[in-house]
Parts: sequence; C-alpha cells; structure tokens
Amino acid sequence: MHDDGSGEVSVRVVLDAAAVRAAEVGGGTLADRVRLTDLTEAGWTVTPWHRTARGGAVLTVAKPFTRPEQVAGIVAELNGAHGPLHGVAASRDASTFSTTWKVTGAVDLRKLDLGVAGDPELVQSLTNERVDVAGVEQRIAASAATGLRVGLRADLPDGTTRAVRAVPGRRAVLVASTDESDLGRMALVVVGVVVGVLALLLLILGETRARRRRVRRSVRSRP
Repeated sequence: MHDDGSGEVSVRVVLDAAAVRAAEVGGGTLADRVRLTDLTEAGWTVTPWHRTARGGAVLTVAKPFTRPEQVAGIVAELNGAHGPLHGVAASRDASTFSTTWKVTGAVDLRKLDLGVAGDPELVQSLTNERVDVAGVEQRIAASAATGLRVGLRADLPDGTTRAVRAVPGRRAVLVASTDESDLGRMALVVVGVVVGVLALLLLILGETRARRRRVRRSVRSRP
C-alpha cells in the first residue's frame, strides 16, 4: 500500500518440480493446463510461468487498487468462498495530524477445502470430460497436506513489512500497521496559535494603554 491508500494485490504461485511434472503429464504445458484468461479479462496482470533451475515454475498475478477498501474484494476474486485466506482487509485512516495504514488477515489451512463440489459449472465441465471430481479432490487434498504452503505479506508505505505463513493443520494471523505524524502541519498550527495569542496580547495591551491615555486626558481636563 502507498501513502495515498492505493497499491497492488500480488499473488506468487510456486510449484516444485514434482508439481510441474504432474501438471504436464501427457505432453501438455503449464500454459495449456493452467488457464488464466479469466484473470486477464478481470483486470489482473499475469506474468507468464518462469522455470526455475530445479525444474519448478513460478507464476505471478497482480491487480491494482485505488482505495484500501477494494483489497478485500480483490483477494476474494482468487480466494473464493473456500480459500485459505480469511478476512484480508486494508485501511487508511487520516486525521488532522496523523495517518494510519493497516492490513489484517489470516491464513487458515486447518481444513483443506478446494470448493470444487460447490461450483456447479466446474463440476459439469469436469464431468463432461469424464473426470472423477471426488477422486480429484481427494488426490489434491492428500498432496496438499504434505506440500502446501500459503503465506500472507503486507508492505506498508514507510517500509514496514509483516509476513506470516501457514502449513496444513495450522492457522496464522497477520496484523500489520504503521502510523505517521505530520510534524510540519503540527508546527504550523502551533505557530499559528502562538501568533494568534501574541496578536491578542498586543491588542489587549494597546487597548489598555489607550484607556489609560483617555483617563489621563479626562483628569487633566477637569476644573
């Protein structure tokens, strides 16, 4: 998140060599097997798969936001109702003399739920391809139970970074916040108050002196 509350939600997906081999079994490629057109159509920027030296692959997708209130909705686009990220939200609260930026959320892998069964369109598509949906969910869940890692990180305007990571069976909570005082504005207000007080004192002093002069002239003019 930037100073003005805008920023970017970025997701980095890392596959090890075994996962890449499993995805490409039968001669396919990651680009073919992992379809990302829906993301680009929804405004996400997709960085193509990058192969690592050990045979793995890395993919990054990102989407900008102009207000911190948009973060929760953007995360939900990928996370869905069954994903591991819970309550991810950002805020920026500005007052006269200070601004506070905050990001909260949790990674919960205590119960792995792919949510496939809850997506009728996906179930129908897989069924048409003669895919055993229940079997796929079981195999993926079993594999994820040993190799899945999900992290959540917040980068705040002053350089503050907070990160948590969860493994299957665990839950990790992220709370990241920072605040900044506007010393320049505070100094201007203090100076303004001081100048105002001095002006008031000078006004009172001038009025007092003028009153004294009027009294002296009145006394002198008496017979």
